[in-house]
Amino acid sequence: MTMGSVLAQCPDCGRDLPGDRRYVMWCRACEWNVDPTPAVRSEEPAWRLVREQKLMDALANGRVAGPERSVGAFLLSLPVLLVPLPGLLGGLALLAFYRPLWFSIPFAAIAFTITAIFRPRIKRLPEGAHAVTREQAPQLYDVLDRLATETGTPKLAGVTVTTEPHIAIDRIGWRFRRVLQLGLPTWTVLAAQERYAVLAHAIYDDQRGTHDRVLGAAQHILSELNATVQPGALDEAGEWTLRRSEGVDYIANYSTGDQILHGYLVKIGNAVFGTPIRWYRRLLLKLDLTGRQRREYAIDRRVAELAGSEPTARSLERVLLAGTCYRALERAVRFERGGDPLEVLRRTAAEIPEHEFVRQVRVDQLRNGRADADHPPTWRRTHLLRGNPTPTTSVHAPAKDDELTVAARAATADLRGRD
Repeated sequence: MTMGSVLAQCPDCGRDLPGDRRYVMWCRACEWNVDPTPAVRSEEPAWRLVREQKLMDALANGRVAGPERSVGAFLLSLPVLLVPLPGLLGGLALLAFYRPLWFSIPFAAIAFTITAIFRPRIKRLPEGAHAVTREQAPQLYDVLDRLATETGTPKLAGVTVTTEPHIAIDRIGWRFRRVLQLGLPTWTVLAAQERYAVLAHAIYDDQRGTHDRVLGAAQHILSELNATVQPGALDEAGEWTLRRSEGVDYIANYSTGDQILHGYLVKIGNAVFGTPIRWYRRLLLKLDLTGRQRREYAIDRRVAELAGSEPTARSLERVLLAGTCYRALERAVRFERGGDPLEVLRRTAAEIPEHEFVRQVRVDQLRNGRADADHPPTWRRTHLLRGNPTPTTSVHAPAKDDELTVAARAATADLRGRD
């Protein structure tokens, strides 16, 4: 047995439980203890589950599933993006033409505030992202260039490495430079063929037209507005002070005046604007859900044609292990000051036992987990991929991490600096 392995018996069916003390002990025969924390499962609306099942059945039977884009969602997104223009023009008009000035200034300030709230959001590189040049990673860039040719997209402007479990292409800055962000926890846990599938999926996912960009921008604005008005833990926080009353020590929460005012403003904002914002977001999601999921299934099929259905399906499942790797990286950064976090990350990814991988796949299915709120559940995607198999192709996939070592060490050093 490997280090840390144990042999026990299932309390339900009596089968042997070969496992590892570092991971959850569970029974593959009767699934005892497969999900030790079932309370975290989210309840999804029935309409969504029914719609997703119908879409999956249609695709599994080879039927034409319908359009991939919703005209209603597109039209509903436009007002969110057009709000800043009348707000800006209205504020300027008030200052220029309305008198007395002391009376127009407050109304102009309100108009400018609305403009600022609904302004277009420009994406920037996340904190701790480190660039990888073509000279540092010629093999990786060669794979990306060939994928760009095969998928009919322009070459990427750059690649960055981060410590977050996230691999995707983002449009950065006012020039909308297409930059690939490689999350180390996910990248490390993938095999070469699976990496190729993930890169292909990121490139296909970036091929968004006007509909997707308009809808995505509107959803991003609404998400930020919802986060702004929704009370969080910090809104309830105050100054925790040790006090003494009747001979007994106790800890009391004394908020400052600014904290109290901020808390009340957030609660008022949530009461007035929170419900309409969340209703608008849900309506956009409901209108575009089926079309967006059709596009995601179509991307899965295109990736499977490039890399094969099994590597594509397994790449979706292996991503579930990124959380385990990220937690190992965090522990190494926080508690192993003299060690090499990058080596800990690689060792953790290599030592995750198969039974833990199977368990996480099963838990993800029980929780109806998905890569993103708009994506189909991962288990449905892998089911369709394996139900319509395509042969695994022989591709020159990025297998070595040496090219990323410099940027990866800089990223882990930044994570340690933020700790």
